[in-house]
Amino acid sequence: MRDDQKPHPGPWRFMQVDSGVPGIFIAVGFLVMGLVGMPIATLFVLGALGFGGLIALLLRFTRKGL
Repeated sequence: MRDDQKPHPGPWRFMQVDSGVPGIFIAVGFLVMGLVGMPIATLFVLGALGFGGLIALLLRFTRKGL
């Protein structure tokens, strides 16, 4: 049997790299997600508060008989 016919190393083997480069990629990814997500989250919260206020006013003025 030839020496280069080794068994597969398995699914949990990863390439050995310096930890600084992937760390920078992860940090940049979190920064981009934050910059993209914050305006969307702000609009969502403001919309939810406005919708809740509208429902509260609707319930306040339509349930006079109860």
